[in-house]
This record gives sequence, C-alpha cells and structure tokens, in this order.
Amino acid sequence: MSRPGNGLGEPDWSRLFHAYGVAADVPAHLEALAGDDERARIKAVDHLWAAVIHQGTPWSATPPAALVVAGLLSDPRTARRRVAAVPLRAVLLDFLGEVGEAAQPEVPQEEIRAAADPRGREAEIAATLETLLSEDAEESEDVWDEEAIEVIMAQVVLDLRAAVPYLAEAVTACLADEEPEVRDAASKALAVLKRVPTGGSSGA
Repeated sequence: MSRPGNGLGEPDWSRLFHAYGVAADVPAHLEALAGDDERARIKAVDHLWAAVIHQGTPWSATPPAALVVAGLLSDPRTARRRVAAVPLRAVLLDFLGEVGEAAQPEVPQEEIRAAADPRGREAEIAATLETLLSEDAEESEDVWDEEAIEVIMAQVVLDLRAAVPYLAEAVTACLADEEPEVRDAASKALAVLKRVPTGGSSGA
C-alpha cells in the first residue's frame, strides 16, 4: 500500500497546530528521531508525547506526524537507536498506539462525519483556524470556547482515521522485528489500530 505524501517537507506545517500552537517546529523533531544526536532524539520523543499527542488529544499536526513516524519504522537507523534503554522502534510504536486511541475507535464513523460537517459554517471555521494559528497566546486560548472548534477537532479525527491503514501496514512489518520489545509494542499498537473505523478523511 502506497502512503499519501508524508515527507518532512509536506504538508505546510505552519498551517497546522499541536497542543502548544503552530506546528512549524514538528519537522525538526521528526528529523531528530533517527538522527545521531541523542539529546535531540530524547527531546523529539518528548515532543511527540507532549505536543503532537497531548494527554490523548490529537491535533491537526497529528495525522501527518504519525505518517512520518510510521515511515521511520522501516528506516535502518531506527533499528540501532534507543531511548532510555528502550528500543526507539518500540517507543515509536507506543506513540502510534496512542494515535490509534486518539482516533476514538469506539465512536461510529457516521457520528464523527456528522460532527465534522462544515456546511454553513465555513467562514466561522476559517476564522477559528486563523485564531488557532495566531501568535497571540491569549487569543488562541479563548478560541477553545467557540463551537467551530468541535468541527475542526472532528475533522482531525477523520484525518487520523484515514491514515490508519498506512499506520497499520508499517506496524505490521514490525511484528517480525529482531527485538522482542519491538514485536510486543507492535502487537499492542496493531490491536488498537484494528479497532479504528476507517473510511476517508475530512476532505473525502
């Protein structure tokens, strides 16, 4: 299965957001995951768990970031890296399992699609998104009280679900990894991803 565009130059990360604001910093962290700098690698892992997935909540940066992480599972460099004595691939697989949980596998696809329907609210949604991407921290905080945010976040879940088949494919390949910890993490992540309803992104 071929993946949608998921190179570090795609998408326009400055138009996406994570738990702490604009996601323009995400590509550098993703690049560091398989790099030689151990300190940068640890910071990158922390960024995944603190910003890209924050307390189980996905953001618009989460689907493309997850696709990049999935691609790193087959990168030979990740086979040699560790984070606090844990194989890096196991850490990345745990993250993808959390991404699967963030896709709300217990909620029917029809319900998420209905919540993500932007019809008649396009201008309000666009304005809310611009506020989210604003450098004004106080203004961005206030936006979470607006109704349009529910539509935006539902669209995020749809986009996550659209990515799940590609994530599951990458995770499945790790079931044959040489490291027992990696195989175990892959099994757990795959169990979560298989529960997620799929059926297209918010743009479908």
